[in-house]
Amino acid sequence: MLQHIADKFGRLLTPSTMYALYKHTPRSVLNSVSRAQFRRTVTWAGQRSSFYREAFAQRGIRAADVRTPADLGDFFTTPEDVAHRAEEFICRPANIVFESSGTTGKNKRIYYTKDELEGMGSVEAVGMRLMGVRPHDRIANGFDFSIWIPGMLCHYGLMAAGNFCLAFGKVDPVEVYRRLNQYNFTVVIGEPTWLIRLTELAERDGGGTLRMLIGGAEEMPADAIPWMEKVWNGASIRMCYGSVEQGSALGFQPCRNFDGYHVDDSSFMPEIVDPDENGYGELVFTTLFRRTMPLIRYRTRDVTRFIPGPCPCGSGSPRIEKLRGRRDELVVASGGNLYPLMFEGILGPIAGLTHDFQIVFRLAGVREIMEIHVETTRSDPETLMSEIKASATQQYPDLMKNLALGIFEMRLVMHAPETIRGGRKIKRMIDLRYATENPVEAVPVSG
Repeated sequence: MLQHIADKFGRLLTPSTMYALYKHTPRSVLNSVSRAQFRRTVTWAGQRSSFYREAFAQRGIRAADVRTPADLGDFFTTPEDVAHRAEEFICRPANIVFESSGTTGKNKRIYYTKDELEGMGSVEAVGMRLMGVRPHDRIANGFDFSIWIPGMLCHYGLMAAGNFCLAFGKVDPVEVYRRLNQYNFTVVIGEPTWLIRLTELAERDGGGTLRMLIGGAEEMPADAIPWMEKVWNGASIRMCYGSVEQGSALGFQPCRNFDGYHVDDSSFMPEIVDPDENGYGELVFTTLFRRTMPLIRYRTRDVTRFIPGPCPCGSGSPRIEKLRGRRDELVVASGGNLYPLMFEGILGPIAGLTHDFQIVFRLAGVREIMEIHVETTRSDPETLMSEIKASATQQYPDLMKNLALGIFEMRLVMHAPETIRGGRKIKRMIDLRYATENPVEAVPVSG
């Protein structure tokens, strides 16, 4: 009965009230609530989800006895579980589903109810308020509104916050740029590579005026931040960290400490598992309030660590560093999730190529470069590049849409047969965007 009353009260909270509670409630109280919600989530899932019932029974876990993540031993949920067994997680009828690419190319499916989507919108509204968005701000939402979640979730957040907005979706940044003055936008939200393209347009015209730019879905190049601040005449640059599985963002940047993210530990219980000697390990989270498809100890594959001590900005929430990498070969780049199977499909039909290839990502200033390294005896780079682009356009039009928008550059590097593979195994995806060395030089190819 008390929990039912608490749930009803929670749905009546406005984003402003939630913001005040999160800012001023003692951490000990928030931690106590999180622990109670963790126990309730495990019990709920253990009773209603066939996936959790089976997994707990196999390990001898009695859901009602679980008090902390450690009580679950070696139990985790994985991207593979969600990709292959999503419907077995569901605990009650859903109203909407979002998809995200898995590491093997099979889509992960996450189900929500209308109430959960509205609740996550309220959490997004609080997160935007923490990062500095104010009620009078007028916001251009440039996140994608396709089958994954960011565009719609941000829209629900803006509706909950009451801000004036325009839901652009992932259009050509030119379309947003030419409307900035028409609607007096003060804040623009989108993927970092998309925001960089928008900033290039402003720089071409001598600079622009925005109060804030907020990015998410991939990392922002460090060199881009001071450049963007200068082009937009002192705008604040903020980032958030989220995914389809998380729903609302797990991490926000409410201050100028760009080394990481403040964690929303009121909606998630985060863990770092299998840490090395420096504390870097895989980020794992449990959703605390979702009841349609709760995720318990979900392995994100993202590698990070907790930042010790309080943030200089005064916020008491836990913090994680910027993501150091991934445990698998999926790379979040060029405005999307990219994985080896994609490029196997793109390059497979093209004549004159061996089976060995590598995709290398690097930065040229703030511009992202995708290098496609192939082994071939062909001597027609322009024609070969045209064939690769045609194959990619047919199979992955969203990727090529990002290329057409100028979000990244694509380059071809041709190697002699049997020269790419250095050993028994070959690493297909190499992300050098934030490395200190860029050992491989690519030759730009036109077309």
